[in-house]
Amino acid sequence: MKSLKRTLALLLSLMLILTGSLSSSAAFDDFSLTKEEWQAVYDKSITDNTLPMLCVGANETELNICWHADKQTAVPQVLLSKNADMSDAVSFTGDLTPAENEEQLVCRVTLTGIDENTVYYYKWYTDSGWSDAYKYESNSFDSFKMLLIGDIQIGGQSYDNTEEQARVGYVWQSVLSEALTKNPDISFLLSPGDNTSTGEAADEWQTLLMPGYVRSLPMALAIGNHDKKGMMYDYYTHMPNEFFGEYFEGLDRDFWFRYGDVLYLVFDACSGSAADHRAMAEEAIALNGDAKWRVGVMHQGLYAPGIAMLEPETNILLNAVFQPIFEMYDLDIVFTGHTHMQGRSNFISDSVVVGMAESGKTYTDPCGIIYLNTNACCDQGNAGYLFPYTAYAFENADITTYSTVEFTETKMSVKTFRGDNSELLDSISIEKTKGFSDNKVSVFFRTALYRLVELLGLIYMRIDAVVVAIRGGHF
Repeated sequence: MKSLKRTLALLLSLMLILTGSLSSSAAFDDFSLTKEEWQAVYDKSITDNTLPMLCVGANETELNICWHADKQTAVPQVLLSKNADMSDAVSFTGDLTPAENEEQLVCRVTLTGIDENTVYYYKWYTDSGWSDAYKYESNSFDSFKMLLIGDIQIGGQSYDNTEEQARVGYVWQSVLSEALTKNPDISFLLSPGDNTSTGEAADEWQTLLMPGYVRSLPMALAIGNHDKKGMMYDYYTHMPNEFFGEYFEGLDRDFWFRYGDVLYLVFDACSGSAADHRAMAEEAIALNGDAKWRVGVMHQGLYAPGIAMLEPETNILLNAVFQPIFEMYDLDIVFTGHTHMQGRSNFISDSVVVGMAESGKTYTDPCGIIYLNTNACCDQGNAGYLFPYTAYAFENADITTYSTVEFTETKMSVKTFRGDNSELLDSISIEKTKGFSDNKVSVFFRTALYRLVELLGLIYMRIDAVVVAIRGGHF
């Protein structure tokens, strides 16, 4: 009997050790918080605008980091190690640029040489010396899963409302906790824009960066119309391959990045500069001809469910600017937001539904592009099956959602879940056995016709600048 007890005790001890080791090496540590705990974090951190943003790099072997520091002590330096005690750390030095205030500078550093399936620890130089060490765990580069959350919109729909800001911040914290607990293999987060509410409040960005999860979660943040109300995006992000073009003004910019075999083209849909948008896509694709998947990202919801699609700006102008680019460069899927309604289109080509995209099914080499529209953290809309291009719409107006997109060499799987309990709401998979179409005749004629769109886009930009000046920002 004693021998049996000793054996059982030994087995239990081994299980505890194994469990502890598994827990300590989890991709995302548990940063879940009750509403009261979140409020305490919020109250303590709301005046601290030195929290770092971990951003995606130009490719899977890079990471970007951005933070604010006192002008007198700012050092754009990060230490990276494979050891929790930071032994054998490699030092990376970046650049200092002006901040939105006179007392600080913005530190931006790029980390290179990231290996797949590896646990790293990093520190950044703060006003009081080196920070604590934080963990980042890379995943596979060949097959990976990303997280999609849109219209985080810290601050809700209001100005100078700390209660609303804290509320939305907790929703953001809670959706991250749910998504990353159920999907610990997430490689990065992608947002189609409206990351904050006013575009001009530093504390909104501070709230966005409060959840502990974002210390280990690289983010790629598109620009939305709320971000465009001010210039804060310019001071709190460090996106890769930013493309400022020939006609972009102010905050205008696109960017692109590569992860594994997937090329992401992230457009500033609040700018009507069609010439710059096409030039960015052309440059990125020329440099990534071997990518097997092409993903578009923009804020306004082309083919989103709900009445917002009927807005002339979206249905006419943005459709004319962006859909030809998506068609010319043979994109597989486009992620959008703006309407605060979760939904997904059928397969669309040149504004026409060319194939059904039923939930739960797998399609091989389909014709057309899928448009996936995200819900919102700040508030949710009420969708409806109003349009023939809508394949799926989530009609519960009070529930947040998140989506995961998983890529393998030949397959893309898109799943949408409730943000509170991860109930599967929608899924679709695409298998790819062919390369991108290379119809030079079609591209030639599309490009020729697009010259008129580029001209009209420039005219629109001049008119829009006057309108924005009169009404005090983008809406």
